[in-house]
Amino acid sequence: MKSFISKTIMAGLLAVCLPAASFAAEFTLKYGHVGPVTSDDQVPGEFLKSFLESRSNGRITVEIYPGAQLGNFRDQIEQVQLNTLELTHTTVGGIASFWPELQVTDIPYMMNGDSIAERIAQSSFFDEVRDEILTATGNVRLVAVGNTGRWRNFFTTNKLIKSADDMKGVKMRTINSPLQIEFIKALGGNPTPVAWGELYTSLQTGVVEGTKNAATDIVPTKMYEAVKYVTLDEHAYLFAFWWMSDAWLQSLPNDLQDLVIDGVQQASMIQSDWNKEYDARALKEFVGFGGEIYVPSAEEKATFVAARDKMKVWFADKYGDKWLKKFEKAVAEAEADLSDRNNRVIGR
Repeated sequence: MKSFISKTIMAGLLAVCLPAASFAAEFTLKYGHVGPVTSDDQVPGEFLKSFLESRSNGRITVEIYPGAQLGNFRDQIEQVQLNTLELTHTTVGGIASFWPELQVTDIPYMMNGDSIAERIAQSSFFDEVRDEILTATGNVRLVAVGNTGRWRNFFTTNKLIKSADDMKGVKMRTINSPLQIEFIKALGGNPTPVAWGELYTSLQTGVVEGTKNAATDIVPTKMYEAVKYVTLDEHAYLFAFWWMSDAWLQSLPNDLQDLVIDGVQQASMIQSDWNKEYDARALKEFVGFGGEIYVPSAEEKATFVAARDKMKVWFADKYGDKWLKKFEKAVAEAEADLSDRNNRVIGR
């Protein structure tokens, strides 16, 4: 009887253990990002984990490393390049040191509204970018383009900026980016590079009098305690570029390759939609905390947009005009497509 019971228990244990072993993950996707677990960086990661692990029937497991656990943007791209990290996403500043020509997407006032930017994100322009960056880095593949924070606007502490004339002499915080520094100079401001971790104190103490950020940056960090005005000039769209280790992607069987790309594309769209909703909510909260929102008139906006041509010349002098022309073509095609959509819907 004891022998029978022992065999029965052993058989039961095997019945439980063997199926689990058969569904052991074959591949691990590590996703790293620099935001906290409450940020828009975490939202797509949680979706991707659920999507890939369930749809692959356990063949893929996803590990999420938030809060810059794996380093800053550059560190994580280097890890993707070395095939020690499978996936991350950055803004244009994160990839600029690897392929500076992508800064063409950060030239101010090139795109007018979300509908244009979203069309460009899905255009053949980024197919060409993908090939260039993969060649330049050897292993970093662009797998999706979305948005992280909608648009950059001007937030100021003690002066409302209505036109470019109001920018003269204003100490405006930038990141340590030549393009952003030149942009503020073109508007007549005083560009002042300040690290993100030092920005709150710099605004409070007057080291800088403003910053070019999204509302989704300002509200959760309580910088509304220092800045009192926002000018919605929407000078730069915050593209989110998703980078994957090409070696890891090519190691997958075809069915999982398709699943992974589908998952990352959906994750990117989820992040973009989340930011669109949060940006509207953050601006409302900014007003609730005593802030003032200003939307420039067409005439006032034109004074800002005048800096665009100066920045085009600066970019072409530094990097050539090849990618500038390609981006201008992508913008024109997006504008034409949007106009065609509107005409069809309206019945013109």
